[in-house]
Amino acid sequence: MRNRIIAATPLLATIAFLSIGFTTGIWHPTWVVFFSILIVPDILHRDFYLKLYPIAVIAAYLTLGFTLGMWHPLWIIFLTIPVYYILISPKPKKHVRIHHDDDNDDRIEIL
Repeated sequence: MRNRIIAATPLLATIAFLSIGFTTGIWHPTWVVFFSILIVPDILHRDFYLKLYPIAVIAAYLTLGFTLGMWHPLWIIFLTIPVYYILISPKPKKHVRIHHDDDNDDRIEIL
């Protein structure tokens, strides 16, 4: 089901863009519906909470940039994204491999 929704997103975004544009005549800000093509797969992913911060940073940057014109000093918030992933990302799971030898001498490897 998830793959069908992802596959239908470009068509749905196009329909929404054209419907809003033809009915209201507002074409310029309506193009943002095409961002849904990029965002929907991330929203439907299991680890969406890990991808939420970069989306919030981009939304804040665009909102404050367009409304207050703070493009120059605000670009610095993009540098917080790698810090977020360093601090928040889950630790990799360790794999344990046990080797059984014929002479009852077992070896354990942690990968």
